Amino acid sequence: MTTTTTREDTAAQEWQRWRQQRDAGLAAPYDWLSVVGYHWVTAGAAADAAHVPDVPGRWWVDDGTLHVHAEASEDLHLLSTDGVGSARLDGVATVTVEEASAHRFATIGGGALDDDGPVLVEVLRRGGYYALRLRDPRAEARASFTGVPTFPYDPSWVLDVDLVPYEAPRTVRVGAAAPGLEQLATAVGEVVLRRDGREHRLVATGRDGSWSVSFSDATSGVLTAAWRVVPVEGDPASGRGTVDLNRAISYPYVFSDFGTCPRPVAGNHLDLEVTAGEKAPTGRSGVPPTEGGPTALPGKQLLP
Repeated sequence: MTTTTTREDTAAQEWQRWRQQRDAGLAAPYDWLSVVGYHWVTAGAAADAAHVPDVPGRWWVDDGTLHVHAEASEDLHLLSTDGVGSARLDGVATVTVEEASAHRFATIGGGALDDDGPVLVEVLRRGGYYALRLRDPRAEARASFTGVPTFPYDPSWVLDVDLVPYEAPRTVRVGAAAPGLEQLATAVGEVVLRRDGREHRLVATGRDGSWSVSFSDATSGVLTAAWRVVPVEGDPASGRGTVDLNRAISYPYVFSDFGTCPRPVAGNHLDLEVTAGEKAPTGRSGVPPTEGGPTALPGKQLLP
């Protein structure tokens, strides 16, 4: 008996392997399912240094640098530059992080960053403010994770698209999952896709010929997250590419209450139901708050 494998069968199998890798990555000890806390640091001088909930030491920001003072007994361990070793802090330490970046800074207690490891303290900067994000490999979201629900693979959602690069990249301001926060994205061109006889144009972001598209659609906030992202395959210089919407994934903010992820460029909405890719995680809406919550900016955005 001869078994024939079609191109669609092969694509479906490749997608299934990719899905397994995606779920395994999310379930890693310190990936997005491990996030358990987010705290802004608002003290603006050493004299005002303050404790941060669930984190040892007293923290403050001065002249664009984050400072912490901790006694050895508080068991705050600074990570080495390679993130492998750590040393107990007894005194003052500082760290500078650029806007929209994050840095693995310390652990609460020592030990390797593995399944049984300590809580990781990550320093990030958003809207000009410093914040601490906590990652715990024993987080309930990670312990109960059985995979991200998805729509079944559907080859009809693999779309040939036109790529229209801009003459030069454009900096655009976008919203975020964190209320009050705006972020900067680099728009590199437009992706023109066609579905059911209709043409849709979406702004792509990226760099060096690597494009992706963040978008919402008619399923957003109902079956899927408020917005998702999908890579764009192909060489922009050729004007031709492919978007496989079976590979549309949710941003990290969807998996916890502590995400600050950028929203799509204004207008990146598909007026159709994209019944492909990831659905909202079980037990979560995938819709961030418009005000309040732990990631809401503690004041007016400091960036121009």
